[in-house]
Formats: sequence, structure tokens, C-alpha cells
Amino acid sequence: MDLILESLYQDLRLACRGLWRAKAFTLAAVLTLALGSAGTTAMFALIQGVLLRPLPVLEQDRLLVAWKEVRTSGSAHYPFGRTEIEAVAEASQLLISAAGVARHGAGRAVVVENGNSSYVNDALVTGRFFDVLGLQPFLGRTLTPADDVEGAENVLVISHGLWQRRYGASREALGRRLMLSEQPFTIVGVMPPDIDYPSGVEVWRTTSSVPTTGPFGDAARREVDLIARVRPSVTLEQATSELTALTERLDANAPPNVLRGLRPVVRSFEDVVVGDVRNAMLALFGAVGLVLLIASANVANLLLMRGEARRGELAVRAALGAGRGRIVRQLFVESLVLALAAGAAGLTVTWWSLLALLTLVPDGLPRVESIRIDTTVVVFTIAVAFVTALLAGLAPALLSMRTNLLSHLRSGGRGVTGSAARYGRRTLVVAQVALAVTIVAAAGLLIRSVLRLQSVDLGLAADRLVLVSLEMPHAKYAERGRHAQFLDEVIAQLEAVPAIAAATPVNVSPFSGQGWDLPRFTAEGQSDEQAAANSSLNLESIHPNYFNTFEVRFVRGRPFTAADRQGALEVAIVSEDIAARTWPGEDPIGKRLKMGRPNSPGPWHTVVGVAAQTRYRELARPSATLYLPAAQFQMTAEMLVLRTTASLDLVMSVSRERVRAVDPDVQVMRLAPFAEMLERPLARPRFNAFLLSIFGVAALLLSTIGLYAVMAAYVRQRDREIALRLALGATATVVRRFVLGEALRLAGLGAVIGLAAAASAARLLRGMLFEVHPLDPSTILGAALLLMAASALASYIPVRRATRVDAVAMLRSE
Repeated sequence: MDLILESLYQDLRLACRGLWRAKAFTLAAVLTLALGSAGTTAMFALIQGVLLRPLPVLEQDRLLVAWKEVRTSGSAHYPFGRTEIEAVAEASQLLISAAGVARHGAGRAVVVENGNSSYVNDALVTGRFFDVLGLQPFLGRTLTPADDVEGAENVLVISHGLWQRRYGASREALGRRLMLSEQPFTIVGVMPPDIDYPSGVEVWRTTSSVPTTGPFGDAARREVDLIARVRPSVTLEQATSELTALTERLDANAPPNVLRGLRPVVRSFEDVVVGDVRNAMLALFGAVGLVLLIASANVANLLLMRGEARRGELAVRAALGAGRGRIVRQLFVESLVLALAAGAAGLTVTWWSLLALLTLVPDGLPRVESIRIDTTVVVFTIAVAFVTALLAGLAPALLSMRTNLLSHLRSGGRGVTGSAARYGRRTLVVAQVALAVTIVAAAGLLIRSVLRLQSVDLGLAADRLVLVSLEMPHAKYAERGRHAQFLDEVIAQLEAVPAIAAATPVNVSPFSGQGWDLPRFTAEGQSDEQAAANSSLNLESIHPNYFNTFEVRFVRGRPFTAADRQGALEVAIVSEDIAARTWPGEDPIGKRLKMGRPNSPGPWHTVVGVAAQTRYRELARPSATLYLPAAQFQMTAEMLVLRTTASLDLVMSVSRERVRAVDPDVQVMRLAPFAEMLERPLARPRFNAFLLSIFGVAALLLSTIGLYAVMAAYVRQRDREIALRLALGATATVVRRFVLGEALRLAGLGAVIGLAAAASAARLLRGMLFEVHPLDPSTILGAALLLMAASALASYIPVRRATRVDAVAMLRSE
């Protein structure tokens, strides 16, 4: 053992000494590997924090989350009721415990403390929520079933991040009293750092803390997703099967006006917390892994060239008794030293890169607080160093085993480079180009997707729109008529301002994904079976000014007017896709429809208009929307949209003045340009495209540098042949074509292989693309042509050098 350790120590010392002497080579190799290592480690740190780090809950693999959808139309998200959850928990044989969490996750609420108002993201949960998760508080206690009953004191639990930001991580935060949504609350607990469910949550409170009066109370208490803990070894399929049976049993016993035909959708707790970022992050990690492969191939090429230059040295060692195994080990130790040095440098770069990335991370990325460099990330960096050492050192080591070093020594070190070395270098260059084409093509697809998403037709005029958020006293405006009267008066006040062309209330902020889902509707004359086949709708309760403010194009009919009030004919406006599907080839004006089934007790609504499709709720897809007049249907608006030419400062001043003139108790909390709202759904696609573009640029540069190095070596090794061609009358143009042809042959072969690889890899991006086909020929071919052009550029200096060979001097030296 001592001999082995001594031998390894000698190899390590020789490797360090040799690399120190070849400073230029060492610096180039370390920087190249550090670039690949830093990117890979930074992406792993993101994945570790978001996907891999265990959630601070008890046995997360036994937790599930469920909601419902319509069997026929697949309505995306319909909630359970609190009573349903209690009934399911009691009847289930597979669930140990169950609770509820607000269907839309964390929402904004106004908190007032020490006379200062601000927003927090609060989540409504039932009393057993923390028990089901098995969560222990960082400080204080969690919410309990005793907190979730009528008459209980209003208490809340805050997130670790809010505790640090708002209360300076002081234990005195416990017991603090504050006003949240106009009600007094006491802070009773602080949660651990890494819990982010629902996403973005800062405050948890019970559903019973919401007053039954007011525009939001009843829905907030009823509309919750089910979260449950299952017995050991129960699968999602088994839980789904049982929940389906229990839902059907509850349907059979439900009152006639309750919507039937819903099926449970069951997801693991981990999938719900992570959301839809898993595939994107894994795709980005795969891309940066390819960059690491390109960097390793580059260093392998450098090591091959260094090995060629050291053939004499290695031959002497062989003559002095060093076996092939010892020489291979020595070469591998050198590559390992390079990789470890690159890993150390890369870890430093990773730290800075991660800080930069965290400033660019879009809102809504889950578990951001869990992203950090920890022991796991450091161990991963070391593992990457060993892998890159193996990848970079494999080709030179294999070549040394195939080379007859003693024959080289006998020949005095003369002779041309071995064919194996030339083949190895060319193979590595081809691989680099192929991998680079794959990454650049993927980046191109994402960039095109973002450009399409940015330029998509919204169906409304987004310029000069401003969103105004209000804080209204719910108790004061619990009565619907009073709420509507306030909005009408505020709209009249604002539209009297010359700089404000139009104004309208809205129920939800744009592109938030939130709104009212109508799982089922019935057109007059449809049977129950026909109505069941209708798709689900987005339901909007709107003010008569809505279409004028947003400048939505009308296809047929008329917008709502002040005459469409309570007691008048119940009317509706539908988006053009609903009209086309429900009454194909017919005039929809005058047709009637109702919410629910044919025998539902609700009123029939007469269609008076058809509006163009809009992308207000979600940017990525237009919503099939049923519009009802606010005067005839519940409106919970606490936001206004203004069409104005004025500056934000002026709009804020005027809005506060005019709102205060109507009711001094209502506050204007925030103003946001519509364009700012539009940035939210674009943030994550842009982030993905930005990262992949960085990886694409790195791949392009590394592969170009690799080709340059190979072509420079090619010209050096063929200088005698080039001199002979020139001496025999070949022109400089012929020589340029000769050298450039070699470069383009290598790049072309790599590009062809890269096209096939890009076509395969692009399919993995399908879920990240918007109106761009994964096999878009212009993008993929463009990536290949870009690599070919870069390869030609990389060959420019070697080509020039080839034409400047002094043929006479070269031949005389022979």
C-alpha cells in the first residue's frame, strides 16, 4: 500500500510540475473546463434547490393533492367543498387525514400594521392543513382545527422569509397583532425556511377567518383543493380510484342544483409544489451538460496535442522501464489535476453565477429560498471534476497505449503525426460541432417561441392601459347594490378627467390564470347528453364600459348598456369561438343559454353580442368566455382598468383624489401599467430562452475554438506538403481551398450529425414552445449554417498561415 501511495504521490508531483511549466496550456485547459463546470454546477444548484431538496414535511411521498374536472370537457380546475373533504376523509379507507387549501393558492391581501398598509400573499387553509403535512413550526405553533371554527380568535402563521424581512427575525413577532383584510389577527407561529406551499405564500390563515358577508366570503370558505396523507404503500392510482368512487357517491346524494359529472384529479404533493418547471429545468440541465461535454472535448484535443509534443518524453520513460499502465495513469493524473483546478475555479464562478441567476429568476419559480450552494453541490462539483478528467484524459491515454514509443525514440523523434492522433482530434471536433448545433438549435426554438408569445394578438388594445388596485372595506360593501353603486360613481368621476378616455372595473388581474370557471353550460334545446359535451368556459362579470375600455372588437350584436340591469331581460355576450361551436352556421344573436344542466334552476341568458376572443386570463391561449352584465350577476371587483394618456404619477394622484371623493375609506393601493402585467407570463419563457442562449453561445465559442486549434495543428503538420504543392505551382487560392475544405468537411459532418441530434432533442422542448414546431426547419437548419459559418471563420487564420509557408526554405530544410 505504501508503494502504491508513494507512486501516486510521484505521479501527482510530476503532473503539477509539468502543468506549471506549461502555463499557457494549463491556463487554457483550466479556463475551458471551469466554464463548463461552473454552468453545470450552477444549474445543479438550481435543480437541487427546486426539485431535489426534500420538502420540510413528514414523508412527502405519502402526500397528495386533488381537485376536480368535468369528465367530458376536462375543465382544468374545479374545487372541492369543505363539507366534501370532511365526508371524503371520513369515508376513505386509504386516506389517513385530509385538509383543504385555497384553490387559487396564495392571493394578495392588505395588511395594516402601525398605520402602514402593504400587500402580503396569504393562503386560506382548513384547520388540519399543517397536521396533514406533518409540519413543525420554526417558532410558536401552527394552525389547528380549534382555530377553524366560528367564533375562534383570528390567528395566523407567517413564513420564515416574511419573519426575516418584516420583523428582523425577532422572536417578539409572536403575539404581534395586525389588521389583515380589515380584521384583527394575532401571529402565533413562524414556519421553517423551505416551505413554499402554496407557491409564494407569506401568511397562512383559516378559511373560517373570512367573513361570510362580503363579495368573497362564501366562495373562499367553499372553494378549496383537497390535500391528504395516504396510508403506507398506497399509490396515486389507488387513491384516484377511491376518490372517484367517493365523488360519484357524493354526487348521487347531492341536491339537484349541485354540479355533477366531476372527476377527481390527483397529483403528488411534490409535483404540485414544483409545478410545471421540472421539464424546463431538466432540459436546461441537459443543455449545460452538453456544454460540459464540448469543454471536455476541447481539453481532450489540447491534451492530444500536448501528448504529440511529449512523445519523446514518454518514449524516454518507456525506455527507462515505465510500463504502459504507469504512463496511462500519469496522463490521467494530469487530466485529474486540471479538472480539480477547474472545479475549484468553477465553484467560485458558480457562486457569482448563482447570485446573478437569482436576480434574474422570474416570479413564481417555486422554492427559490431553497437554492444555495451546500455540501451536496460541492460533492457534485467534485464528481463533475472526476467525470471531466475521465472524459478529457481518455483519448490521450488510449492513444498512448496504441503508440509504439520505443520506435519513436529510435527514429529520433522525426516523422509525421500518427493517424490515430489525427483521427482522434477530428472525431472530437465533429462531436463538438454536433453538440453545438443541438444546443444552438434548441436556443433558437425557445427564442422564436418567446418572440411569438410577445407578438401574439391579445384581442384587445393593451397600450395606454393602467391597472388600479383598491382596498375596499368589505363589511361596508357587503351588499351587492352598494358595491356596484360605488364602482359606478368612481367610473363616472374618473372618466370626467380629460386624460382618462375610459375606465372599467375588473374582477382579476390580467394574465394571472385566475378567474371563474364555468364547468358546464346548456344551450337552449340541448339534451343533458349534448350539454355534457359542451366545453368549460371562462366566466366574466363585466361593467358596460368593459369592451370600450379594452377596445375589444365586436363581431356581431351589441355591448352591455345601463339598461341591462337587475329585473331586466337576462342577457349575455359570448366569445366568437363559443358561438361557432355552439351554433355552427347560425346567427347566435337571440339564442339562449344557461349555466349548468338543462334542469338547473338558474335563468336563461339571451345572447345579445359576439365578441372577439381575448387573451386576458392567460397569455398562452385565448379563453372561451361568457360575459354577463355586473348588474345582473355578482361582481367582486376591487380593481379598475383605465385607458389614459397621462403619466403614472398623474394617474395615481387623480385616482386617489377621485376615489376619496366617492368614499374616503377606500384606498388606492397600487398602479401598474398593463405592459407590466404582460411581463409576468413572459418572464419564465424569457428566462429559459436566456439561459439556453448563454449555453448556446458558450457551445458555439468552444466548438469554434476547438476547430481553430485542430486546423492550426493540421497546417503545422502539413506544412511540408503545402510547401511542396506551392513549389510545384499551386496557387494560394488552391491552398486556401485545400485547408478550408478540410475544415468545412469536419464542420459539415458535425452539422449533419447535429441536425439529427437536434431533431431528437427538440421534441423534449415541446411543452416549452409556443406556436413553434419542435422540428421547425428554418431554426434547426439555421443553427447548422451558423456553425458552418463559425467554422469557416475559425479556419481563417490557419488558412492564411498555410498560404504564407516559405516553400523554398521549407524544402531546403528537408
